Amino acid sequence: MKYALIGCGRIATNHIKAVLNNHLEFAAACDVNPENIETLLAKHGLEKDSSIARYTDYKKMIEEVKPTLVGIATESGLHAEIALFCIDHGVNCIIEKPMAMSIEDADEIIRRSREKNVKVSACHQNRFNL
Repeated sequence: MKYALIGCGRIATNHIKAVLNNHLEFAAACDVNPENIETLLAKHGLEKDSSIARYTDYKKMIEEVKPTLVGIATESGLHAEIALFCIDHGVNCIIEKPMAMSIEDADEIIRRSREKNVKVSACHQNRFNL
């Protein structure tokens, strides 16, 4: 499965671990700050992996890479906008919590995901901490 990550901040390392543990094809990473991408990849020994494309524009990344699945790990206020763009392009989404900042945006994510027949999941990884 071709995976792309949008947002390379603090929580993104958990997404990378899941990608590696599940043997996904890590096709691309995106962050408005290119240094964040490199820092995150280096944390996992992937800094020299040229098969992972680097982007600062998630729309361009989605259109060029055409991932099957994206992890959305940006600041909370951008989750819905990014998810809706990805859904409209037929991309399955794992969205960090909160999935949206309003119930209207959350409902629209659900409505469009059904319309486009893509899967959407809100990520609550800390539920499994002991």
